[in-house]
Amino acid sequence: MVFGTGPKVLKHCPEGHVMEMTWRTCPRCTGQKPRDELAGRDMADATVILGAAPVKAPPPPPPDWAAQLAATAGPAAGKTFDIKAGRWKFGRQPGNEPGFEVVAIAEPGMSRDHFALEAGTAAVILRDLGSTNGTFVNGGRAERHVLQDGDVIQTGGSAFTVKLPPRTA
Repeated sequence: MVFGTGPKVLKHCPEGHVMEMTWRTCPRCTGQKPRDELAGRDMADATVILGAAPVKAPPPPPPDWAAQLAATAGPAAGKTFDIKAGRWKFGRQPGNEPGFEVVAIAEPGMSRDHFALEAGTAAVILRDLGSTNGTFVNGGRAERHVLQDGDVIQTGGSAFTVKLPPRTA
């Protein structure tokens, strides 16, 4: 395509007078010198789209963990354990078993294999593994318990606060 060969585009004021493309006002209508467009301004600066929906930021991605255990007492105090989907075993010296992630905590009041967590997308379930001193959730002894956000797990002198990710609708 060759430019300059077609019809010339002209700008007109509301009265129909021909104007330069850079003029903001018509000198014939106003009786004044023509005013040029402001420097640095182009046609897009004056574009307004009416009725357009506001753009919403995308929601943050969900966390990659199914639960977090924050140690609040005992040898692991101050540590946070990110529990990803799967099976987890906690204890003083948990046995390595296929299909389980193991977490060893040097707590004299814990059994070798103390408790297990089964974490999925719908729930996180705690099971006591036949420990000598027991596993307690919110002060009550628990053989099996579906964990809720804010639950406190106690094993010997250790305590863990449970944090679950927000559930999406």
